[in-house]
Amino acid sequence: MKVAFLGPLGTYTHQAVTQQFGDIELLPQTSIGDCFEKLNAKYVDYAVVPFENSTNGQVVFTYDLLRDWLLRSNSSFKIVAEQFVSIQHNLLSNLKSIDDIKTIYSHPQVWTQVKNFLKDLSVVKIDVDSTSKAAEIVSKDTTHTAAAISSYMSSKIYNLPILKKNIEDNSNNTTRFLVLGYDSLEESGEVTSSIMLTLNHDDPGALCDILVKFKSKGINLTSINSRPSNIKQWQYVFFIEMMGDVSVIKNELKEICLDFIILGTFKRKPISNV
Repeated sequence: MKVAFLGPLGTYTHQAVTQQFGDIELLPQTSIGDCFEKLNAKYVDYAVVPFENSTNGQVVFTYDLLRDWLLRSNSSFKIVAEQFVSIQHNLLSNLKSIDDIKTIYSHPQVWTQVKNFLKDLSVVKIDVDSTSKAAEIVSKDTTHTAAAISSYMSSKIYNLPILKKNIEDNSNNTTRFLVLGYDSLEESGEVTSSIMLTLNHDDPGALCDILVKFKSKGINLTSINSRPSNIKQWQYVFFIEMMGDVSVIKNELKEICLDFIILGTFKRKPISNV
């Protein structure tokens, strides 16, 4: 089995892969788009990508790629599972004291998640592609002034001591990852369905009509998001997640949607297990 994921090794996505599959052949990719490319070409069996964060919200790149590959290109892979990873940021450095740090490397999204830790530090913040890349850079630092905000896994991979643990502002900060593939996985948990649809925006109340369909069947919606369709100006694609199997309402929704695509039906991971 081969799995593509947003690399390099040591990222939180790597941790999500490990949680889902254990010890398998890994193909780290340099972008979320590359993960989709490898899966679509069937060069890998599955791809694992970040989808949303409990603090920062949507990973819009993933939403847009789901739109482009499954709405516009009619690819046949689906969401087959999900993983939740608790985001615990650590300060990694070979330095002995935080006072010696002049430069900190990390992913841009991290800065808003460690504001309390950073507010009293006079340091230069440098954006890099991933928290793992930050650790790699600092492991090779010759200035003896650098640190990285990264994961425990990166600390082990790059042999970087943890100068300070768990510096995140919110201890409940969690990222949800999607597992994409062609074959379903043996999972336990409540059934969840994810769908994507477009509506006639010239029809007043079109979205309301959709929501009424769910209400009439007593279906609980857990998420509604939208992104530009990139097909027509001011037309949007709606991403809806619901508890249960979408087959019970599929035909009714198809009647009032311009496009209706099932992104996947899979088992919900209990948040308490994060």
